[in-house]
Amino acid sequence: MIYLRYCLGSAFFFLYGAFALPLAPVILVLPSRWVRFAVRSFYVGFVRLARLCRLYRVDMDAGTLAALRDCRGRIVAMNHISLIDICIILAHLPDSTAIAKAAALKNPVLAAEVKKMFIVNNEDPLAIVGKARQLLAQGLNIVVFPQGTRGGPKLHRGAARLALELKAEILPVKISYDPVVLGKHQPWYYVGEREIKIRLEAGRPIIPQGESNYRNARELTGLIAERLNLAARP
Repeated sequence: MIYLRYCLGSAFFFLYGAFALPLAPVILVLPSRWVRFAVRSFYVGFVRLARLCRLYRVDMDAGTLAALRDCRGRIVAMNHISLIDICIILAHLPDSTAIAKAAALKNPVLAAEVKKMFIVNNEDPLAIVGKARQLLAQGLNIVVFPQGTRGGPKLHRGAARLALELKAEILPVKISYDPVVLGKHQPWYYVGEREIKIRLEAGRPIIPQGESNYRNARELTGLIAERLNLAARP
């Protein structure tokens, strides 16, 4: 039974990682909104099929479901545990994008998708702010992982600075896994010995106050950390 589960999990996570590779040339010429729709549709199908196969299930209370369903034009600040965090959150949000690490552009599987639908964090800061402003004005949400990497010990201030610069409301969302899979330093084929329980919890929205400066960014990061039960950088 465990062997069958590992085979199923390996097939699922391989599909998750490789689905965009044969579509890369097409993705690069499609409008961004079409790419976002296609990727989100894949993620929704991925989550539903995983639940049907009892690989993992995503649970949330009615308040979180409503908060995610009605989220528009916000920065979604989320803790980062697993490689599939972005899949889980985008499957439950309306039209959304995310801040992606520049290293993703070196991944032949993800490069086209990242270029077309995400904001890359190594761009000029003014360009990042400009793109984010335009997308938020269109009603898109921008997912940010303030930890910077899976399991990062402290929150960086980038999400807070962006929210202060754009006067954008922040929706904190906490994700948890039991057991954790696809975490940093974990093998990609590890799926645990039972159904993985994933839980999403949306906190109260945070409205940034004041100008974008060190002090305000530090205080706002501390508030985000508090809502996510994490530590902030000193």
